[in-house]
Amino acid sequence: MVDYNAMTLDIRAKAKAMLENKEVKYIIGWERGANSFISRPVIIRDAGDTDRLVWNPGCVDNLTRYLVEEMQYKPKRGEEPDLSPVGIIVKPCDSKSIVELIKENIVPRERVKIIAVTNIGTVETNKLRKILQKIPQDKRAGIDILQDDNEFTIKYEGGELKVPRPELLANKCETCVTHNPVIHDVVIGDKIEGFEKDEWADVAELENMSPEERWKFWEAQISKCVRCYACRDSCSLCYCAECVFDKEKPFTWIDKTVDVSNNMFYHLVRAMHLAGRCVDCGECERVCPVNIPIRKLNRLLLKSAKDRYRIYPGMNPEDKPMFGSYDIADPDEVV
Repeated sequence: MVDYNAMTLDIRAKAKAMLENKEVKYIIGWERGANSFISRPVIIRDAGDTDRLVWNPGCVDNLTRYLVEEMQYKPKRGEEPDLSPVGIIVKPCDSKSIVELIKENIVPRERVKIIAVTNIGTVETNKLRKILQKIPQDKRAGIDILQDDNEFTIKYEGGELKVPRPELLANKCETCVTHNPVIHDVVIGDKIEGFEKDEWADVAELENMSPEERWKFWEAQISKCVRCYACRDSCSLCYCAECVFDKEKPFTWIDKTVDVSNNMFYHLVRAMHLAGRCVDCGECERVCPVNIPIRKLNRLLLKSAKDRYRIYPGMNPEDKPMFGSYDIADPDEVV
């Protein structure tokens, strides 16, 4: 069983020391949700508040989006820019986002202190909501979620519920091979060994479809899109100050009308902008209000980048971005 309590105490101690020693101006982390079983993002500026920080399977957000906003903040006229480092707590998949942001010169390495945790997986919020229906409403306050290699244990007032891991594990964690952080200043938790490699079964399913079948599949999915842009706004690698889809001059890229044609254009353009960059953190799919399997599209391009150009996003800050590199050994397209 993962000792989340010990890891939480370790995180609090490291965060408190960073703030007391003025190594960082604040810490980005998670705290227990006020009326929720899912932890929520929090910014801690005072060392005395670090006991609010938590680590558990409900820490689902990729917090690096807040890091991007910090780096892109423009001081008001007459205000001196504060370039002090900020602290951030990250899961292994989130640490890959920081690597990409360093590669793309969005986050200077010296401006971030990384408290990274090892992780065998987080919960899927939609799955958890269904499972919690088995627990009386008045017993859900103060729920704790624990896990080991085989199952989750949901502890609630007066009892506990055992759930096999596949029934509650986040979809992205089913294929994740990065259970240890790739970049860090401090690591919390023991190194995790023994996970199998991604077999890309979900991508193979798409690749085995005929063009007609694939079009029908995506047409059915994309037609559900309400263009709320939650997928874009939650993505740490969609950091443009002005998105191409928000521009109105010199011309508008797509209409505001929600239809299959406009929706398809939006998702395909966004997917191509993430090709060779997406680290499969799963935020886009997690926040989608209509449950579009956006990761399938991103992972299709992720596998293509790996197979054709030996690109592994988020693994090495010294690597060159896919569209910023050329190798004579790259394979030719087969027509």
